[in-house]
Amino acid sequence: MNKEKTVRLENEFVEAVVSDQAAEVISFKRRDNGIEMIWCRDPAYWYNCNPILFPYFSKLRDGKYEIDGRTIELGQHGFARRARFSFVSAQKDSCELELNDDEESWAVYPFHFTLKVRYQLEGYRILISYQIINRDQRDLPFNIGFHPAFNCPFTSDKRYEDYRIEFEQPEDLRHSEKPLLGSSQSFTLFDNLIDGSYFYENGQIKSRWCQLTDGEHTIRVSLEGYETLGFWKKSPDTPFICIEPWKPVSSLKQGRTFRDDVDNNLLPPGESFECGYYFEIVK
Repeated sequence: MNKEKTVRLENEFVEAVVSDQAAEVISFKRRDNGIEMIWCRDPAYWYNCNPILFPYFSKLRDGKYEIDGRTIELGQHGFARRARFSFVSAQKDSCELELNDDEESWAVYPFHFTLKVRYQLEGYRILISYQIINRDQRDLPFNIGFHPAFNCPFTSDKRYEDYRIEFEQPEDLRHSEKPLLGSSQSFTLFDNLIDGSYFYENGQIKSRWCQLTDGEHTIRVSLEGYETLGFWKKSPDTPFICIEPWKPVSSLKQGRTFRDDVDNNLLPPGESFECGYYFEIVK
């Protein structure tokens, strides 16, 4: 595979680096303090840092699905998280990448599609927008979700246990498998040590954002327009935490292409679907 290509973006307040590998933001910092917010992709822990979960999220049952009389084997969260995108434009504070179907994708997802990703700096935010285009002659089945990983701690003088998750408003944080809290606007990682996954589905979270903070430095993630919010920490000693908006709200008709227990969107031929979210360095 060709060497990874990157583009550096900057404005008066922040700077970011975007890679063509998985179209990931691999660095995001305030210019005045240089504190890195994004996980470094150390494969000893986790090789991604904010992958796109496409054309589905989570695991296939038995690692495979059936389509067109074929049995296709494919790993967790689809193939975009490992794909090499192409830069189609780059300016000082924005860039756009895209992924088109090819022989490799066709082997595991037999559809003609384009997935576009755009990054735009705005103040202390990086706005991230996505467009899925169906270039096929039949409905395109898909789900899409996002998996950004943030350093935790941000700085060497802090510990993971010094951090907390805060919401825009009080939330019912009870969880069917791993209870955290009742109604609360925040929870500490000291009292609620996340290990593994916590997911809140079906629009349970009402806040437009949540944020990770140690009281001195804060990264905020927008949640507006998403049905599912997840938190993930791979293991107790993993030095990052993921804040994951999944499943954007959609009026598209639904089907069950990838699993017989999970609906996916069906995008008609020639049409497109758009969604997006942002990270913001609050302080």
